[in-house]
Amino acid sequence: RIGGHSAGGHRRAMPENDDEDKGPLAFLDRLLDEERDSNLHLGDVRFWQHLEHVKVSLVYRTTSLEYKMMKMMCCEAILYIALLCVFTSFMVMQRSPEIFESRRQQLDYWGGCNRTMDGRVCSIDEVYDHASLMTWLKEDLSPKAFTEQQEYQPIASAVSLFRLQSGAVPWRPRYIGDTKTSILVGAIRIRQLRVQYNLDCSILEDYQDIHKDCFPRYSPGVESRLKWHPVWAPDQVKPHYKHYNANETGQGDVVGAFGVYPGSGFVLDLPLSLTSAITRLEELEEWSWLDVRTRAVIIELSTLNPNVNVMSNVKMLFEFPATGGVYIKQDASSFRALQLSLALAATDDPMGMFAMLIMTESLFMLFLWLVLYVMVKNGSRFFTYFWSCVDVLLLILWHVYLLMYFLGVYSASDQEPNLHPEVLADPEMFFPIGKLVGLLENANTILACLGLLAWLKVLKYFSLSAYFMGFVRVIERCIVNLMLFGALLFLVVFGFAVSLHIGFGADDNLFGSIWGSFISVIVAPAGGVDLEPIFAKGGVLGPVLVFMYIIVVFLLLLNTFMAISVDTYSVCMYEISEVVDATRPNPIRVFLGTYLNAMMGIKLVGKETEEDRGFPHEQEIALTSLPEAIQMRYIEQKRRMQGLLDNVQAQIAEEERKRLEPEQYEVDDEDEDEDEDALALTSGTPQQALEDGDVNKLIVKRVQLQRMLEDDPIMQEICDTNRAVDIIRRFRVDVAGGDPYAQVAELQASIALKLKDLEDKGMDLSFDQMEALKTVSQELHSALTESQKEWRSELLSVLQMASLLSKALIDLTTQLAKVQQNHNALEQKATPK
Repeated sequence: RIGGHSAGGHRRAMPENDDEDKGPLAFLDRLLDEERDSNLHLGDVRFWQHLEHVKVSLVYRTTSLEYKMMKMMCCEAILYIALLCVFTSFMVMQRSPEIFESRRQQLDYWGGCNRTMDGRVCSIDEVYDHASLMTWLKEDLSPKAFTEQQEYQPIASAVSLFRLQSGAVPWRPRYIGDTKTSILVGAIRIRQLRVQYNLDCSILEDYQDIHKDCFPRYSPGVESRLKWHPVWAPDQVKPHYKHYNANETGQGDVVGAFGVYPGSGFVLDLPLSLTSAITRLEELEEWSWLDVRTRAVIIELSTLNPNVNVMSNVKMLFEFPATGGVYIKQDASSFRALQLSLALAATDDPMGMFAMLIMTESLFMLFLWLVLYVMVKNGSRFFTYFWSCVDVLLLILWHVYLLMYFLGVYSASDQEPNLHPEVLADPEMFFPIGKLVGLLENANTILACLGLLAWLKVLKYFSLSAYFMGFVRVIERCIVNLMLFGALLFLVVFGFAVSLHIGFGADDNLFGSIWGSFISVIVAPAGGVDLEPIFAKGGVLGPVLVFMYIIVVFLLLLNTFMAISVDTYSVCMYEISEVVDATRPNPIRVFLGTYLNAMMGIKLVGKETEEDRGFPHEQEIALTSLPEAIQMRYIEQKRRMQGLLDNVQAQIAEEERKRLEPEQYEVDDEDEDEDEDALALTSGTPQQALEDGDVNKLIVKRVQLQRMLEDDPIMQEICDTNRAVDIIRRFRVDVAGGDPYAQVAELQASIALKLKDLEDKGMDLSFDQMEALKTVSQELHSALTESQKEWRSELLSVLQMASLLSKALIDLTTQLAKVQQNHNALEQKATPK
């Protein structure tokens, strides 16, 4: 840099406390010019955290760090909005309205339900014991599986393998329902789980005479796996008394009110004939397939709706607890058939869900690259920003979702033999889609959380607008305190949930379980919770708990919750009002204007920083004070512009004379061409309009010099700077005239005379040292000391480099000597003797 460091080129040693006092972005003031215009701090999260502290005047410069950060912020916002739109479309495709309608239709059909104005009336609710369950299976469930015809032919009934050809087996799809909109896929499997005698239970001695055996509630440790059919039972029913493990049944766990039932058990697949199915159920009823040891009966089946390409897995659970009675639970899981196979989605719906998956993953990969770049740039500071943690959580959840599908759903469906396309049409085989339902539901849970976080993160980009910046700052600062306070609120609410569960729990209200009681206590402030079970008993406990709940939760905790939010809001708005005034433009708006002008090739004038403009006395310099190369460029530019001006004025005068005296200027086309050529030649050769006397008097403005530097990169290399004010500071000469030492001496003499006059008038002036001079002296001493340190450091670096160069030359000389010796040895060996 010409003339050493400029005014803005020094790195000032400034304590961190001073930076905090000046603002969270004050660290930028300690950077060198080269560092500010580089990408050293590009991507710093402190710009997002403290956007209101950005110096708007620096955004006008397209090479400044502030401009680059505003550009990066806008690009990130555009990328995330595109990602959010594509991802939302992908989620909507995953859970379309047809899926929910298919689920409702299957629940109503198999449960024998009719929807009326009074509610939902189902025939499945009429089951109250083992006998009524067998009756329902024979008279209700079985006929629903044979709505189109009474019997279906199995594919395996062919006499020979060579007979398995088109038309050899009378196969038909098993339509169910009156409208024939759904097809039963595979067999209907009925499975029961049983318990052992006198295990994990005991009977009092007083009751053993009338009740000898006890049958415990179900648990994996007491599950019965032994056959119990009589020896004289028919052969066709004996297979149903055999226990099968979960890998043999192809079924998964089922969660009930009294336990979690695994996929193992004693299995019955309904035959392909209605008559055979009813007969088999009657035989099992006669031979007591269901008895007092039965704890759960699970019915599972799968259907396909080809109109909307939706599959449904229906499960009906009948629990027989040890306390007696029956508990019925009916559930159905519906999903698109394309979710079972990626290859199926790519071939059958390439422009739908598959295309959205590819687009979503591509945008997430771009977003991952951006997050990694910002993480590398910030280091540990990256995790101090709330929305950065949200970004990491979004990426983790999305890739966990993909892994669950690729390593879970897709892999399991490919490895399951009964899910292969060539087996799907066999009506005798069970379609074990229930094993994948858990994975699909877990994937949907992760997708739901991902969707919530994705839309919450939109709040981050509202901080780019001045209207919403304060509200976003409140959320960012308040969220951590609210989460900590939420932990305390959880303990208090859980205590009330336990009290209500113990005091008022029943099987027909929300307080019947800890979880239900906890949910009711949480949503109670919003209303909608039935408090009748609390006051129905008429005791004192209910009113006391409700009163304490109002005092503790409503009047204390919720008000504290609001106080935290209000306090944070007040502090944030005060801080923003101290930094941002009404006349300050928004940095993003300034960036957009600057960017649009830069796209059109327009650089905004008058938007330089104070450091680039310099002081008022640094706005001009004599041409003769500049280096010769700059003088020549300026004179050349001046002469060219003057020549163009003279040519234009001559053309205007000529056109005016032609307009006034047209008869004297009639020429042929050749003469006009010659005149145009002459004019063009004249325009291309500027007149030598500047004399030596004029050159000595020329004054160059800083703006002119800055324009020359911007238009000529070679001049920037010559001057080693891109700022005109640095050149003016380097080469400006004081033209006041006179000897500066003589002027200082005259000033000192004048001060001495004035002091003597004051003493003659009786004023006693005594001072040892002026504070201002003392401060200047100390500053000069510090500056000289720092310059000496820098000079010594640079000199030490030069000496070190010289030492390294000397060592390298010595090593090179040694190696050359070795090469010479080896060459001589080779020459001697190669010389013939």
